[in-house]
Amino acid sequence: MLVRSMPPRLRGFGSFDQVFQQGQNFFEFPFQVRYEAGSEPLRIGFSVPKRRFKRAVDRNLLRRRMKEAYRLHRSDWENLAGGGAVILIYSTNQILDYQHLCHGLRKAMKRWAQQRGLTTLKPEGEA
Repeated sequence: MLVRSMPPRLRGFGSFDQVFQQGQNFFEFPFQVRYEAGSEPLRIGFSVPKRRFKRAVDRNLLRRRMKEAYRLHRSDWENLAGGGAVILIYSTNQILDYQHLCHGLRKAMKRWAQQRGLTTLKPEGEA
């Protein structure tokens, strides 16, 4: 069984601030996606605002679900041309189940590809 680690994560306030100031954004339920094109490998960050979920337990649950949904669909993101930085911000007041998060993530990936000039995702296994 092949175990793949997470890609380089977007960490630190400086990295997040740069994407917020210089990047572009769109909303695809339940995520607000902020991104900045770049030549480096794809870096991704996950955020669940404290304003929406006061309890750390709820924020951690949602962040874990987002990371797992991304991990399972990671190859789709990596098949997209180019790199850059992406921040997925959970933007609803409800705690959605895992299936809804996966569906929302797939929609966000497709829209991100369209906004970067790609019309569709490449099939799995294609370089």
